[in-house]
Amino acid sequence: MESSGNFSAPGYPSGYPSYTHCIWRISVTPGEKIVLNFTEMDLFKSRLCWYDYIEIRDGYWRKAPLLGRLCGDRIPEPIESSDSRLWIEFRSSSNILGKGFHAVYEAKCGGHIKKDIGQIQSPNYPDDYRPDRQCEWVITVSEGFVVGLTFQTFEFEAHDNCLYDHLQIRDGPSEDSPLIGQFCGYEKPEDIKSTSNTLWIKFFSDSSVNKAGFSANFFKEIDECARPDNGGCAQRCVNTLGSYKCVCDPGYELNQDKKSCEVACGGVISKLDGTITSPGWPNEYPTNKNCVWQVVAPAQYRISLQFEFFELEGNDVCKYDYVEVRSILKTDTKLHGKLCGSEKPEVITSQGNTIRLEFKSDNTVSKRGFKVNFFSDKDECSKENGGCQHECVNTLGSYVCQCKNGYTLHENGHDCKEAGCEHRFVSAEGTVSSPNYPDKYPSRKECTWEISTTSGHRVKLVFNDFEIELHQECAYDHLELYDGPSSKSSILGRFCGSSKPEPIIATTNHMFMRFYSDASVQRKGFQAKYSTECGGRLKAEIQTKELYSHAQYGDNIYPVQANCDWVIVAEDGYGVELIFETFEMEEESDCGYDYMEIYDGYDSTAPRLARYCGSGPPEEIYSAGDSLMIRFHTDDTINKKGFHARYTSTKFQDALHMRK
Repeated sequence: MESSGNFSAPGYPSGYPSYTHCIWRISVTPGEKIVLNFTEMDLFKSRLCWYDYIEIRDGYWRKAPLLGRLCGDRIPEPIESSDSRLWIEFRSSSNILGKGFHAVYEAKCGGHIKKDIGQIQSPNYPDDYRPDRQCEWVITVSEGFVVGLTFQTFEFEAHDNCLYDHLQIRDGPSEDSPLIGQFCGYEKPEDIKSTSNTLWIKFFSDSSVNKAGFSANFFKEIDECARPDNGGCAQRCVNTLGSYKCVCDPGYELNQDKKSCEVACGGVISKLDGTITSPGWPNEYPTNKNCVWQVVAPAQYRISLQFEFFELEGNDVCKYDYVEVRSILKTDTKLHGKLCGSEKPEVITSQGNTIRLEFKSDNTVSKRGFKVNFFSDKDECSKENGGCQHECVNTLGSYVCQCKNGYTLHENGHDCKEAGCEHRFVSAEGTVSSPNYPDKYPSRKECTWEISTTSGHRVKLVFNDFEIELHQECAYDHLELYDGPSSKSSILGRFCGSSKPEPIIATTNHMFMRFYSDASVQRKGFQAKYSTECGGRLKAEIQTKELYSHAQYGDNIYPVQANCDWVIVAEDGYGVELIFETFEMEEESDCGYDYMEIYDGYDSTAPRLARYCGSGPPEEIYSAGDSLMIRFHTDDTINKKGFHARYTSTKFQDALHMRK
């Protein structure tokens, strides 16, 4: 593998013999090229060099690309390989002989490359380059394009200023062109792009340390951003190797189409009042969007949010698109709500001087979004509790005092005095607490709570806190629970002490609570949350009663993953009549998702009369015996309005169960 040499035809210069066949293979260091010069040429000349000829091929075998087929006496121009190998074949077949030929070759690294795509390497790559070598390449691609250069490997002797071994790249055709960079060490240079269709590259190694060198690909690269349409970008176009990207000016962000820009969502807002809208407003918001706004007011101020419009994908679960609102406190955050759907939220007021809104959309359904006005108001309650004896509630431009449970506001609007202690709740859920909770309850106090919820559902009571004077039989201070609307109903239990009672479920939609304190010891009291449980045992009577699929029927769609069993039992000698007023559930051919099943008996071992889903009320149903069981099941996806039914006891008992 010599870097230079010469060869000639057999018998040169006296003349080559006829019917001669010779092959020369020239190989130099990888990363270098071979320059072949003929110093003399005298071969029998024929059309297409048919008889005597010499062929030069760009490679190391017979089928490599042909660089030339020569005959006659004309000395050809120098021939240069594209790689480190040449194949040379000589044949003679005539009786008319010439002197032959003589050629010299030498290894050369670098050169002028006029191709739209290719590769260059350091000499001897992938082995270590040789010392004291210099190679220069000028890469030229087609007019109208620029040169792109990307490195596969890079390993040079390291130096802070790359004064020893290095690779120098310039933006143009010569060493006088603007310098792009001088590189060494082990870190691959970033992708490089010229501003014209030429790039100048110089490899240099000194006499000492040698490394593996480099391998790089070059290709023609078009500047898409130079097109009249700016690459289709609405604002700024940034050309990249092999492609381009659109970017937006400060204050804007890229839309889903990756070309147009919209006002950036989110940020910190320090104005006292203003408006926040979902991205794209008033059009539909884009998918896969996440925006966070943080509104900051001066100290002692509170921020209120009033939604002017609200429409997001989702229901009460809010697991797809949502707006989450939090107060930012000194050491914690307070969640005000995770909002979705189409119901406009109530006014939200921060607990401190900072409130955070986060909007998030998934990759599917888009809606119009939201428009919310915010305004800041000084919190009079932040100083000396606003002068209120119990609780101070900040309002827009003012404040109001409120009293704890068991007390009422004094005429002066600030102090509190003891009040009556009879309470009645008719909502699906809520909170009850002892008078003056969380402070100690007063002595000689008797309070009652009557809780009524949706027909066909049961009241469930869960204690969050419980501390009442302890006695073995709870004869002193105590809390009594009754399974019905008054103290005449069956008692569920009498409780005292500091152990929280287990959750308690009534058998109907009524529960009655009675709290009593004597004249001596006072404690913290209790706080409990009541809610509703579906299912249970219902009594059918002559008087018609109501049954709803869920406690918030009419206000909200039914919940996901509900499993409810109702057993309706008539009095002796009577059957059960069930009539549907409304019915709307997820529709499916086999009713395999959300459904209602009806069994002619006390449980699911009884004959199943029907399974329903879809829309439209079923026909009335009659039991064959004295009972019907209704099973209501929902899965975790689509929710609908649910059902409303009426039931009563009847003498009519038809074996067909349904009146035609």
